[in-house]
Amino acid sequence: MAEDSLTSRATNRRDVLLPGRVRSFASDHRALIVSLLFALLSGGIYYYSGFQETAQNNFVRLADAFLDGRVDMGPSAPQLEAFIELAYNDGKGYIIPPPWPAIIMLPLVAVWGVGVNQVLISAILGGVTVATVFNVTRSLSQKIWTQIWLTVLVAFGTVFWFTAANGAVWFFSHTVAVLFLFLAVYFTLGRRNALMAGLCLGAAFWTRQPTILTLPFFLIIFSDDWLRWEAERPLWKRINWEPLLLLGSGVGVFVLASFWYNMVRWGTPLDASQHHLPERVLAQPWFNHGPFDPRYISRHVVVFFEGAPRARSEEPYFLSNNYGSAIWVTTPAFLWALFAGWRDRRVVLVAVTLLLVATGIVVSKTMSGLWDSDWYTYQFPRHLNILPFYIVIAMALWFGRKDKFVMACWAAILPTALMLFTFAGTGWVQFGYRFQLDFMPFLFLLTAYAMGPDLKWHHKALIALSVLLNLWAILWIYQFEPNHTFDIAQWTSF
Repeated sequence: MAEDSLTSRATNRRDVLLPGRVRSFASDHRALIVSLLFALLSGGIYYYSGFQETAQNNFVRLADAFLDGRVDMGPSAPQLEAFIELAYNDGKGYIIPPPWPAIIMLPLVAVWGVGVNQVLISAILGGVTVATVFNVTRSLSQKIWTQIWLTVLVAFGTVFWFTAANGAVWFFSHTVAVLFLFLAVYFTLGRRNALMAGLCLGAAFWTRQPTILTLPFFLIIFSDDWLRWEAERPLWKRINWEPLLLLGSGVGVFVLASFWYNMVRWGTPLDASQHHLPERVLAQPWFNHGPFDPRYISRHVVVFFEGAPRARSEEPYFLSNNYGSAIWVTTPAFLWALFAGWRDRRVVLVAVTLLLVATGIVVSKTMSGLWDSDWYTYQFPRHLNILPFYIVIAMALWFGRKDKFVMACWAAILPTALMLFTFAGTGWVQFGYRFQLDFMPFLFLLTAYAMGPDLKWHHKALIALSVLLNLWAILWIYQFEPNHTFDIAQWTSF
């Protein structure tokens, strides 16, 4: 009787505090409510953890130029060049990145002019991205806590946090591109719609052009819709052209718009911005082979696999590496992506051993700075210390080759990364390696797929470690770093 009475009182209190209609609404609209909470929480954290304003508001300036009927910066170009990098043609200065971020801000700039806070918009779009990620995770797992953990990984365990909180110049482009990449993934894995997936991928392309190389992911995943597996029929009779045309039309709208925009600026349909930089920039030693060249790959490889914070024998003992950190340093959880599709535990053990050797070398070199050791500056011949990473990536491709989802993700990651590696710059002043954001959604998908629908304690530990590392960087760079290295007046694309 006593237990029944306690249960009854607890039920009555619950009904008073949370009426049945409210509980019913919350149950029926749980995804919407969690999405809104993620958007508000992450957007607020992004804004208040960063600088909250920037002088490098290039897309606000570009939107203002569009409203004035121009695609160039007009007579203000010489003054703007002091804090916004421009490319020049026929004496006119142009904003370098593609214009889609400026286009989506046109209504705001039309009302409030160049006073629009680009960092605030970046934080808001970052929050929308996190909400989109949560809805993507619903197609990966039915467990709400798995969905939440995976969403937290992207929101606060990757360099997306630093990027969305920055909101300046190239970082704003990355924020917008990641949003539309995740929207494209949502319309592929969640609410399946080839046209919308194509439009979102096209929007990502007109924001960060390397993202177009992720197209194979969408072609492979949509292959169930456009390719009939009937071996006895000729290939051309097995193809259903409608999904391909819808996907291609969505992307094509933005590709054609890009061609027109470049014709207006450069007289060629292809983007020639990097070839029209000021001579003082093109004359720098890092441009010794032009804007793009395969000989630049080694520069990126060092940052991508070896970059790490700097340790010192005096306070502060650890400093963020302003020129980039390895992707596994900023997001250790992404190492799990390498094991998507693996089944043999003995092979996994071999791969883990190789990764421990490779990462152990980087960690030991970093920590040696605490004792002013020369080990920190030692350079391995031909970067032999990176070889274990190459071996494990090759193993990942081999053991995942029969899994369509795994190969679709790798088909997006590898061509995009290789193209980015041929660029003269590695991202310049940054936390982590910002170029990873052009393929990060697919690295995340691999990670989530490898972890499975029911996360174990070690998965959560890696996610928590990723969040802590990014929190440290955010606090140090945006809040505690005395010189505010990232709040520089003169900006460069490298």
